[in-house]
Amino acid sequence: MPTFVLNTNLSRSNIPDVLGEELTSLLSKELGKPQEYIAVHIVPDQIMHFGGSTEPCALATLSSIGKIGAKQNKQYTPLLFDLVNKHLHISPKRMYIVFQNLDACDVGWNKTTFA
Repeated sequence: MPTFVLNTNLSRSNIPDVLGEELTSLLSKELGKPQEYIAVHIVPDQIMHFGGSTEPCALATLSSIGKIGAKQNKQYTPLLFDLVNKHLHISPKRMYIVFQNLDACDVGWNKTTFA
């Protein structure tokens, strides 16, 4: 059930469709979860300032039931930054990723929760 939400001030026309596909594949591999459970939400055209500037920037959140922790986050961070930079040309200095480890009872899917 991992979700990756990427908010950016770039316009929709600057977001290649392949980014979502590559994020899904990367997250599936790194988190060890089937691609069918990975949700990627890219939100373009946001009014955003980072360090007082409106240059291209992004704010992301990776949420998952398990597979989130200090050791894993250090592993995921460069991979996610590199992929975003590859497709959106956003400097890693102009992006944050927030990691959220969720309890199974707090996530609903298919008319129930994961607990």
